[in-house]
Amino acid sequence: MDQLTAHDPRRIGPFEVLGRLGAGGMGLVYLARSSAGRRVAIKTVRAELAEDQLFRVRFAREIAAARTVSGFYTAAVVDADADAPVPWLATAYIPAPSLEDLVAECGPMPVDAVRWLIAGIAEALQSIHAAGLVHRDLKPSNVLVTEDGPRVIDFGIAAGVSHTRLTMTNVAVGTPAYMSPEQARDSRSVTGASDVFSLGSLLVFSATGHAPYHGANPVETVFMLLRESPDLSGLAPELAPLVKACMRPAPERRPTPAQIQAELAPHLFSNSDGDDDRDWLPPVALELIDRRRGRRPGGGLAGAAAAGVAGAAGAAFVPIPAAGRFDPRTSHPGGAGPVLQPAPPQPVGYQAPQGPQPVPQAAPASDLDHLPTKRVYPASGGRRHAGQPDVSAPPVAPQSMVPQPGPPVVQLVDGGSVSIGPGVKAAPPVDPAQGEPVPPPGTGWVRRLPAQPGQSAQPGQHAQPSPSAQSDQGGASVAPPPTAGARWRPWRFRMSNDVWGVPQVEDGILYVTSFEVHAFTIASGRRRFKTRDVAWAMTVADGQVHAADGPNLFTLSADEGEERWRAVLDGWTYSLDAGGAAVVAGTRGGGVQVRSAVDGSPMWQAADAQQDYESQQSGPSVVGDSVYYYGGGRLRAVDLTTGRPRWTHPVGEDVPSRPVLRQGVLHLTSGTRILALDEETGTERWRFDAPVVLFTPPTLDREGGLYAADYLGAVFALDADTGAVRWRARTGGRQGVDPVVVEDGTVLVGSGDTVYAFDARTGEERWRYSARGDLTGAPAAADGLVHVGSRDHSLHTLDLPTGRLRWKLDTGGEITGSPVAVDGRVFACSKDRCVYALDAVLGTATATS
Repeated sequence: MDQLTAHDPRRIGPFEVLGRLGAGGMGLVYLARSSAGRRVAIKTVRAELAEDQLFRVRFAREIAAARTVSGFYTAAVVDADADAPVPWLATAYIPAPSLEDLVAECGPMPVDAVRWLIAGIAEALQSIHAAGLVHRDLKPSNVLVTEDGPRVIDFGIAAGVSHTRLTMTNVAVGTPAYMSPEQARDSRSVTGASDVFSLGSLLVFSATGHAPYHGANPVETVFMLLRESPDLSGLAPELAPLVKACMRPAPERRPTPAQIQAELAPHLFSNSDGDDDRDWLPPVALELIDRRRGRRPGGGLAGAAAAGVAGAAGAAFVPIPAAGRFDPRTSHPGGAGPVLQPAPPQPVGYQAPQGPQPVPQAAPASDLDHLPTKRVYPASGGRRHAGQPDVSAPPVAPQSMVPQPGPPVVQLVDGGSVSIGPGVKAAPPVDPAQGEPVPPPGTGWVRRLPAQPGQSAQPGQHAQPSPSAQSDQGGASVAPPPTAGARWRPWRFRMSNDVWGVPQVEDGILYVTSFEVHAFTIASGRRRFKTRDVAWAMTVADGQVHAADGPNLFTLSADEGEERWRAVLDGWTYSLDAGGAAVVAGTRGGGVQVRSAVDGSPMWQAADAQQDYESQQSGPSVVGDSVYYYGGGRLRAVDLTTGRPRWTHPVGEDVPSRPVLRQGVLHLTSGTRILALDEETGTERWRFDAPVVLFTPPTLDREGGLYAADYLGAVFALDADTGAVRWRARTGGRQGVDPVVVEDGTVLVGSGDTVYAFDARTGEERWRYSARGDLTGAPAAADGLVHVGSRDHSLHTLDLPTGRLRWKLDTGGEITGSPVAVDGRVFACSKDRCVYALDAVLGTATATS
């Protein structure tokens, strides 16, 4: 729970507001208390929705219907007011982890537990549908798990939002990874069968730990939902028939919630082993539920312990698990059993608290000492299914010993490993011998390496080849990062929500999107600020952060996050770009709106940018002093400042890629063509016709080469001046829109689970490297290294000349988007909700001074 700000209300209706629980597309959610001391969760409505009278009418109708919902597995509506200046709805507050948190912390659930959970959710859906409602946003975070069953929350509210005039063409209300195909097309006309499809998606998540559709961003996820089969890897065979029935493409062929309950009933009540509801969940899940309810693992109340998780000096209190229950987070990284140690030594100046101490609740968003352990994988070896548990239950830890959480680790090429944990804290004690800060307990994941030129670490040592060592080909060397010898330490930061997209770096600050925009100081790993509003689109330019939560566009200072201006746009923003002191927004339905980056004043707008598939990649873009956008079968060039049309060029029904400018010539792909157009007149200089569609924008190098790849994996190298073919090569099929990467005379192409490297001059294949899962985003290449994210939950770093694996970081989830390499550091986001900042050469290690 976050503290209230000066902008938050202190009372809503008859309730006293205690704090913020979160934010969503509809508005803010508060924890509040009635005059009798009863706690409730209050969902408020955003200003632009509150101004819509049609929304208020429908919202009042949905509230009335939601009050009639009765069922053991739903959260009751306590009070509401659709006529208030800020409409709100209060439901019973349930202090329990969400299904999302449960699986993230405890791993995939056993088959029997999954059946028990799905049966309860199906019963809740039956109650919701009986009241004439469709949930429309059934996802893991909207299911709370208590010891006696799941509780479905937020029913009916998505329905109220989906009927407002904010729902326009190509807008889907809901969460892409868990919505139905018909909801992705038009959320206004869905029936209860859509919730059944989402229930099948929840089943996949509960049993495997991953969603059935998981693209690099929400737009790609919708694309997969409409065109591909769900990812059922790791699903137990006995659960597959029910999942396939729930996720049938035709809504009328899906089972009803009552039929799902009837199918699961024989498995749940065929014996007496399940008489106690607590018997269905594994012990580690019950411990988490007890902690969220304020209980000690043994059954007593824990009290208000959240504030005592970390002391001022960074010392962490570690809860002791109850006897007979196993917490996989205490397992050794190698899976050999629990690591049992006394409580960690306290930093200098630490004073032990007096008297009995409360057991801590769930860790704060930035506390990483409670992340689940992931197994270390060698540089070569077999695959494992996503979501497959990494550990088996070891002997129970004695009560007298404190299990220390085992963090993820970096796998080194030489066989050694370095544990990974949170970065350096503020004002730590200093080691007199080394003259460097001493990390607090639990942060010893950074290792100093001996600076011995050309010497590799021996097996078992926490080291890697020296950054000055020569490579295996051509005598080329990898330049040491600027941080070598400095006191910068790799760090990571855990968010409270999912992280998506590609990180952005500017002037020593890292920007990531996790519902809000978050800014981190790269030097220290400390968060500088986060926005108070949701940000579905974000761009950073010229010392400013521009973001949009849909209809609202706002601009902040890039260093401190101070809001500069805010504007309400006429439509829902799906793409943002900035340049030349202007901000360009693409809005649903074909809108292009340009605002001054200085004060937000309108500059010009257009309404002829209609296209069938709107995404960040296809939105209007700023290149030079022009805005380029597609509409009506033509690429349009418009003066950035005045909005005066410069020229148009016919491209047909194929939406062109973002243009790339070189020496007065625009290069772009459109369908099966690569086009070169004059920047001033739009005259076609040359064109190249490929055999099949080219999804990716072209890539140019300094030597006059142009590179592009089609969806079957063919790579084309052309002369950028004439369009003549220099060479072509073959890789595997490609599904993403990630461009070819060119670095130091090497062309890098990601295809499936493999990175291919070709000589930029001859097209000869130099090497290829395969991960255990499909690649996510494009490779990042800099300073003789290649960094690749994968759905195998790992970030791989390779030598550019040889393709040899240099180090690999195994995170708690698949890497999202492309990693970013800047100034000897590499940044990546993971679906374990963490942002990672690592040394590009050494991973989590640091060189000696």
